[in-house]
Amino acid sequence: MMSKAGGRSSGLDGPGCPRERPGSPLLGWIGIIPRAASAITVVTAGAVLVGWWLDVQTLKSVHPTFVTMKANTALAFLAAAASLWLHCRAGSSLWTRRLSRACAGGVAVVGLLTFLEYALNLPFHIDQILFREGPGAVGTPHLGRMAITAAICFLLLGTALCLLDAKARRVRRLFFAMVVLIALFGQLAVLGYVLGEGYLYGVGATTAMALHTALLFLVLSAGVLCARPELSGVELLMSAGAGGVMARRLILAAFGAPFVLGWVIVKGRKLGLYDSAFESSLLVVGCVVLIVRHIWKSAAALECIDRDRGRAVEDRGRLALREEAAQAAVRERDEFLSIASHELRTPIAALQLTLQALERRLGGGEPATLRHDPTARAVEGSLRQVARLTRLVDQLLDLSRIKAGRLELELERVNLAEVVRQAVEPLRGVLAQAGCALRLHVEREILGCWDALRIEQVVTNLVSNALKYGANAPVEVSALRRGDTAVIAVRDHGIGIAPENTARIFERFERAVSSRDYAGVGIGLFVARQIVEAHGGSIRVESALGMGSTFVVELPIEHVVEPLEATRTRPERKRPQAKRRAPERTKSAVEDDGELSATLVDLLDKPSIP
Repeated sequence: MMSKAGGRSSGLDGPGCPRERPGSPLLGWIGIIPRAASAITVVTAGAVLVGWWLDVQTLKSVHPTFVTMKANTALAFLAAAASLWLHCRAGSSLWTRRLSRACAGGVAVVGLLTFLEYALNLPFHIDQILFREGPGAVGTPHLGRMAITAAICFLLLGTALCLLDAKARRVRRLFFAMVVLIALFGQLAVLGYVLGEGYLYGVGATTAMALHTALLFLVLSAGVLCARPELSGVELLMSAGAGGVMARRLILAAFGAPFVLGWVIVKGRKLGLYDSAFESSLLVVGCVVLIVRHIWKSAAALECIDRDRGRAVEDRGRLALREEAAQAAVRERDEFLSIASHELRTPIAALQLTLQALERRLGGGEPATLRHDPTARAVEGSLRQVARLTRLVDQLLDLSRIKAGRLELELERVNLAEVVRQAVEPLRGVLAQAGCALRLHVEREILGCWDALRIEQVVTNLVSNALKYGANAPVEVSALRRGDTAVIAVRDHGIGIAPENTARIFERFERAVSSRDYAGVGIGLFVARQIVEAHGGSIRVESALGMGSTFVVELPIEHVVEPLEATRTRPERKRPQAKRRAPERTKSAVEDDGELSATLVDLLDKPSIP
């Protein structure tokens, strides 16, 4: 059904007809209506059978002056309800479907036999098998026999229930016509009871249709239509579009107008207010008034829908423009960051070289001299800030590479334990100045294929975060092997992270705290996550406010067959150092930048630097 599957075709086909209709909250009721109709039918028919068993006239006929629902009619209703219920069961089996069709076939057979009894005047002795009806029953010239209109409705109902599983498109019109005909028979009978006109629920010398029989035919016709909405056009009736609004309003008018006008005409006739000619005029005028009223209201509703749709289209256009502008701003920002980070590398390198040369000239690099000379301490502090700025520029460059999909890894066989030690060792002095005792626990060797410099970058970022948010408290770094996974953990005892921020902090430019309290732009963890995921691993954080944080990196171990000695003899990639002796007087063009080249030439032309 539509409420479950949601993907079946719409009810009516034709040139230019859409296959999908606008969604509506009413569509959710389609799956409930068949089951509700089955339940109502079972309760009502069961009450009638109890009435026949206990001889309770109210259960059999609703009112003593009304026609009774016959026992075989109630039994046929139970079979129809069972067929509809079994068909609507989710995931029903083949045997359930077969049982549903068997019940539907039984309903059609009861209707056909009763119709033949009337047509051929040949009793088949099926009318009073369950209970015998006494003489003098209201509107029942054939005792125990259902009305001929009821027999026709059961024949149509059983056939429609058998067609619920049909897939051919040509069945659609036949199915819809049969169910609508059942509803019309039921509506005429109910209208007859409302107006007190027996000819509307009884045909000649045949048994009349009971009131609750007519009502159950209306209920079951609605249930059968909703059981296959794509066959009946119910999807159109339930849709939120203009067609659905128009259909609901006109159907209400079509079903409601006969009751209203008929009641007015019959009451006026009984009171002697007008003759038969005036009745016809009143009927015509009343129909025109009701139709015009509903057309007017439907047109107003359609106009409102069109206005809302127009506003929605305008809003969608504005949102599209805003989204395009936002995307353009993001592209410009990323381009600016990429260009700025590249352009900053050259002047930063020149500044770093100048400060390093000045540091050597001030005291020959002697620690004692550096401690007592304010200028030397200022230069040392400037070098730390330059190093910090260099890391930020490197992160911006990594961010640009990640955005462009150019983050490349140089995988090689390395000892992860040694990589972690080399990453942490340069940070010992900074940790000590911040009052953070370093607790390092790594296994002797964890062999695998990784990009050593990128893994060092991840560890450095995590330890720097631990230093920033957990000053004056120990920082614990561990590297262990767990099966086929290498696990790196960095734990601090700082301010911690709220649970709702643990996933967000790994996104670009996201931070768990304000930049006014702690410096940073929110790039380090994002870059770390991209590097780890590029290795096929994962990174997560375990934290609580005030309880510190533990960042856990899990990397899959690529098995290697070379002996460990090959790893130890592999030439290591050179890493930049804060202090190193300059080469002999050699001049070379480093980058296409005048200031950096001039700085290098000036430094190399000086007498040898101690």
